[in-house]
Amino acid sequence: MSGANGAGKTTLLEAVYLLARGRSFRGRKAGSLTSDGECRTLIEGRFREADSSNESMLVFERSGRGSLRRYNSVVMGSLPPSDSPLRVKLVGENPQALLEGEPTLRRGLLDWNVFHVEHQLGRLRAELRRVLAQRNAALRQGGSRASFWDPAFVDLSDQMTAKRMDFVELWRSEFRSYADAFPFLHGSDLFFERGWPKDGDLSASLKRGQSAEILRGQTLAGAHRADIKIGRDGSPLRLSRGQAKVAVCLLQLAAERVHLGKGLAPSLWLLDDIDAELDASTAERLWRLFGDSDAQMLIARLSSESGGIAEVSAGAATMFHVERGTLTSPALVGLPPPPWSSA
Repeated sequence: MSGANGAGKTTLLEAVYLLARGRSFRGRKAGSLTSDGECRTLIEGRFREADSSNESMLVFERSGRGSLRRYNSVVMGSLPPSDSPLRVKLVGENPQALLEGEPTLRRGLLDWNVFHVEHQLGRLRAELRRVLAQRNAALRQGGSRASFWDPAFVDLSDQMTAKRMDFVELWRSEFRSYADAFPFLHGSDLFFERGWPKDGDLSASLKRGQSAEILRGQTLAGAHRADIKIGRDGSPLRLSRGQAKVAVCLLQLAAERVHLGKGLAPSLWLLDDIDAELDASTAERLWRLFGDSDAQMLIARLSSESGGIAEVSAGAATMFHVERGTLTSPALVGLPPPPWSSA
């Protein structure tokens, strides 16, 4: 789909993301989901699953009472990722922020991908969050009871780290195979930092850092501090905005390949203006990789010209135009159907 800046392209991708995950990919600075003067946000999505001829419906609703999702009229609650009827992978309008921003963003990407193949991770993460809150409270009260929480905290951190490392080993292998197609990523690798020094155990790290933890009132080592980085020869890569965008796309493609290898169905790709800041040759190579993923894609871009995207979807795509939040076909708005459109 194409449209000018502010036309509503990203909002449409966000709507699908909300149906799939129950939360937005935009930060709090983007404001409320519900327009001023309205009492609720309601999104309905109809689709057919690959192994069924029956139509299913997902509904997302947010009001003053909170958010709710329903799948075929049944409240979903906290549905495990493995049971979700709609699985999406996003490359947003500012993917370089993932590499340059806070570790929380990268840790979230890691854990969401691990969830799909290690279904216990959600429970472990929730339990770690609970124990961590108790330990931090003890630190703020002088630290005398912080050690009471150490055995549980260390055990949960070790369990989460083991599951994360198993996934990262597969992930980094796939990432390296993709990276070889782009000269600026030759020799690069994906590194996992577990959240405490790799040459020691967590219990010892907690004891050594006790004074600093009491001073700051928070736990400074553990699985809640994990991170992933792209680097070469042990040092983080310095990438331009366009190069960082490519790297994030490859991370998502590599994760998808791991998921497919574990028997999961293909994801629905949500791709927001990924041509921007890329030269034609790089964009064409990237689109070819997305095309090889053999998955359905929702693509938002400024231009209705096909560019390298033609390699992905020749004979299998439908073009839409977005203006003021309204989605229309090219025939209705006077746009010529692009060469990669079947509509």
